Amino acid sequence: MLELHVWGPAFGLPSLDAHCLAAIAYLQQAVPRGKWQLIASCNPALSPTNELPALRNGDIWIGGFRNIFHYLAQCSAGEWVLDAGLPEQEGADCIAFSSFVESHGQPLIDLSLYVSSQNYTTSTQPLYSALLPFPLPYLTPPSIRATAKLRTAHLGLSSLDIDSDDSTPPPSQSIIPESLRRPRNTVSSLLAASPEASAQIRLDALATAFLEPLEKLRAKKQLFVSESQFTSLDCLVLGYLSLMLVPDLPQPWLAQCLKKKFPSLCTWTEELRKNVFGPEVTVHDAFLTKLGDSELDLRLKRLRGRGHLPWKAPDNGGAVGIGSVFLSGVADGIPVIGQLRRNTRMRQHGGLTTEDGVESSSFQYLTLIAGLVAGLGAVAGYMFHQGLISFGEGEETKEKEMGGGLGALGEAGAALGFYASQMDEQVRRQRVMEEMNETHGAPVAEVDVDVEVERKPLRG
Repeated sequence: MLELHVWGPAFGLPSLDAHCLAAIAYLQQAVPRGKWQLIASCNPALSPTNELPALRNGDIWIGGFRNIFHYLAQCSAGEWVLDAGLPEQEGADCIAFSSFVESHGQPLIDLSLYVSSQNYTTSTQPLYSALLPFPLPYLTPPSIRATAKLRTAHLGLSSLDIDSDDSTPPPSQSIIPESLRRPRNTVSSLLAASPEASAQIRLDALATAFLEPLEKLRAKKQLFVSESQFTSLDCLVLGYLSLMLVPDLPQPWLAQCLKKKFPSLCTWTEELRKNVFGPEVTVHDAFLTKLGDSELDLRLKRLRGRGHLPWKAPDNGGAVGIGSVFLSGVADGIPVIGQLRRNTRMRQHGGLTTEDGVESSSFQYLTLIAGLVAGLGAVAGYMFHQGLISFGEGEETKEKEMGGGLGALGEAGAALGFYASQMDEQVRRQRVMEEMNETHGAPVAEVDVDVEVERKPLRG
């Protein structure tokens, strides 16, 4: 039995990731019913490439959409292949436009769901919190958002992330009190109230550059490269367009562009997603079980899971499994250790000898310990930064108390402070003289010379 592990449902879709949606569509169309199950595991560590979707066949794990459909073709001896039998030109279009969709569509999803602070904080982040067990919502969503920012940094649209906006202008010099000032409304100030509004022209241009070639390719056909044959390109486009059109976001610039300029693509997406994914999916549909449910409710949910999509309840391994995922995420975030862990995963899923298995097992223990130490260090650093723990406060407290005591005496305290500083200066000078005596072997005398200045009357 094949198991397809994906990110969980969101916005009524089976997953909140475009590649996971594409993989679900591919298996739904290519693999016979009863040969595969769908699991909302939300654990990228299961994949050898540390990403979802991930396909499991016994002890074999395959990560990534492209790798999955290539593996399906291999394990089924060419039977479960959607692109089989395509003419040469259509096959070339399928390959070329698949790369185009991934390279141009992913930045749009990143900008819409992750880089935009308003969309991320009000929609995307709460969805991850509903899918992930504690404490993973504090580690996984920020990591995914940081990756999305890196992927879109070259576009120059970081202003959508208002959390990182440090370009606050300096206060202007004015004799008018700040409470009485009335700001002037300019075009720049009005656009700055919404980062999406100020970047609207560029966002529309990026969306149009992605959607226009797709509309031309499809033209009046039922599907993108064929009139009747469902292909891997259709799966990929369905995944991306669904995440662009369906989510109800506070800043729906991407969905508005799609509806306004490309209504035919909207119609195609709405019709096909209902046929492929079925009715709207909730978290309870994917997880099947819920605390407090009766036995009848559990059976009904299992039957519902056997409806349009073959859902299977995920097994997160309890507290131990969740802790392992958390520590793995921390370890993957460490530059050197993270790269070594990724290399180890690739070796494991690429085939191991006995000696390699022993070495990788030892390495797993070492990286687990390193991840634990790094996690404890991060917690200690956070507590120190927040002032929950501190070091060397005794001496600073004593000095503050002494300084505070003299200051409390008013003028007398100031006089005592001046006298103490003079005494310190005399002790310092005495030490310098003793060092010079020891160095030159001759006593050093300090002589005060009084100089009298004769004052003469000025001549008129």
